[in-house]
Amino acid sequence: MTVLKRKIAAILAADIAGYSRLVSEDEEDTLLRLASYREVFEDFVRKSGGRVCNTAGDSLLVEFPSAVECTRCAIDIQESLRTRNMGFAPSRQMLFRIGITIGDVVERDGDLLGDGVNIAARLEGLAEPGGICVSQSVFEQVANKMSVPFRDIGMQEVKNIPHPVHAFRVEMRGAEGELARKAAITDRNAPSSGGKLPVLLGFAGIGVGAAALALLFMRPPDANAPTPSPQSPIAQQVAPPIVAQPTEPPRGTLVPPGATPADAFAILAKSGGIVQNAKTPPELYHNARSFEARGDALSARRDYLALATQGGDAIDPHLRFAALLRAQDGRAGAREIYARLAEQTTGRAASLVHALQFEGEERRKRVEALSIAHTDYAPAQYLLAEEFTQDRLGSQTIADKRREMEAMGRFLEAETDGRLVPFFLDQSVLAEWAERARKSHASLRSYLETATLTPTATFMRSNAGWMVAISPPEAATSLYWRNGPSGEFNATGHMAALDPRTGKPVPNTSFELPGNVTATTIDVRYDDAAGRTIGPFPIRFDPRIELIRGQRDILERFSNSWIAFGANQPRADWVYYTQLMSFRCAIAKAEIGYGDVPPTNVLPMPPCNERDPHSIPSDAKPYVSVPAALKMVSVRLTWADGSQSPVKVFSRQ
Repeated sequence: MTVLKRKIAAILAADIAGYSRLVSEDEEDTLLRLASYREVFEDFVRKSGGRVCNTAGDSLLVEFPSAVECTRCAIDIQESLRTRNMGFAPSRQMLFRIGITIGDVVERDGDLLGDGVNIAARLEGLAEPGGICVSQSVFEQVANKMSVPFRDIGMQEVKNIPHPVHAFRVEMRGAEGELARKAAITDRNAPSSGGKLPVLLGFAGIGVGAAALALLFMRPPDANAPTPSPQSPIAQQVAPPIVAQPTEPPRGTLVPPGATPADAFAILAKSGGIVQNAKTPPELYHNARSFEARGDALSARRDYLALATQGGDAIDPHLRFAALLRAQDGRAGAREIYARLAEQTTGRAASLVHALQFEGEERRKRVEALSIAHTDYAPAQYLLAEEFTQDRLGSQTIADKRREMEAMGRFLEAETDGRLVPFFLDQSVLAEWAERARKSHASLRSYLETATLTPTATFMRSNAGWMVAISPPEAATSLYWRNGPSGEFNATGHMAALDPRTGKPVPNTSFELPGNVTATTIDVRYDDAAGRTIGPFPIRFDPRIELIRGQRDILERFSNSWIAFGANQPRADWVYYTQLMSFRCAIAKAEIGYGDVPPTNVLPMPPCNERDPHSIPSDAKPYVSVPAALKMVSVRLTWADGSQSPVKVFSRQ
């Protein structure tokens, strides 16, 4: 039966402007680029906590729990894809239109339906190619939380919606932003010189580049444009581009004296606009994000660089700057720029973000080294925890879970102590980190406190000896054991099958011990999916206890076989209890009752033979004689530990 789930969500609808034309002109290239752009799109959605619900052709429908995260994700997507489009002629650029609303939707089998979906689709139709259009409900949620300008386009009559929709467009780029974008393309294609910071030269206008930019903007450069300090080694190596600020009225001093950097940024973000002659980190960060929202990546990059060269410990501006660098110059370019920033500036943020520009094990090692060297720098603890998440690793071991929880715990300790605020200019980012850390830490703690985190063993006795089966608590690539606390470990070997969790052969999980083994401690260790050796873990083995436990388990699971009536003469008057005698080591006493009489007659059994526990002596008689007309018997067992089984009734067939 299909289950319908109703909920309120932020809904994002997107499609590609002019997609049919692009396909008709060059189908193969369009489809290949669509797959690439969709991958970028879905990666941003996943990182922002969204979920892609419906897809069809070039269209996507995404749900988010937060309108703020939804809008931020949309802006990041458009900025990233705009950079990718710069390498194509205008007629071949693949531009998404995005519409966002908050509404009541119905989820059915993972898909979303309802008014919220319909309105988001209509808003997408109102968006410009490469732009974003939001409903009034979204605007009211995000306007005071983001440094993004909006343009009110009023009430819009849209198809199949009975009432007008009040819509707002995110001002992704104005004329100035478009010119700056063209300038960025021009500079990026210019040859670099000197071999120093070649990626920075991709956007830094020097000599002719500065003149070209001045001509592009058709007015003299702004002498007060924020730049890195002339004494900065980076500024000496690369002259920042001279880009005119967007035409806006001069702004007075908005931030009261003595305000913290976080308070200053919050005031600027709420007021909007561009701060002229920006110098402080809050002003530069506010401007950079405003330029990003307008599509003016060149100006955003300039102000981010000016902020980064001032050093400091605020992590969020550096993370956004690095993301912009990766989108424009790739990971290698971002790594080179941040290597210079880490070397030539004070503060720990640049060093930490430089470490994040590496990949895989190298990144984890660098982040961990920074977290150890600067234990009081809480962002390093949070980002170290991220390195051990399942999203980052793909396959998370118990050791990874423990390290993630420990690092998140250290981050949350800093929150409890009130030490996090100086590390973030945008306090909404801090709130998101703290909320994510609390959820992650609580989930991991619950798992690590309640799950079985050590290998377990089961012992099965046969006439030949003991079969020991080991169950590791997670996917293992190898298993080892030894009898006693000393000596060499023995590998159990591997089977021919591959474990889909590790991509490696499945280890054998069993080994044998001789039948005459005495009580001992078996040490077990294993290699986890990452190849780390875990253990050893001591497992206590008492042959008598395990023999009784194993036999009782079999008797309880196969209780219908305790008694069998003889079927033919001359045995029609016999009742057999062969199974009880075969597993007699688990039984202290077996009693039988005939007909309606309760079980009080003791069934004779030979003593348990631990060296050959399942054999029945030749002189033993595993049956009793009963009247041939008897239709029913009942049996009750007293186990070796003194407890009793329920009375079990057996009828002649």
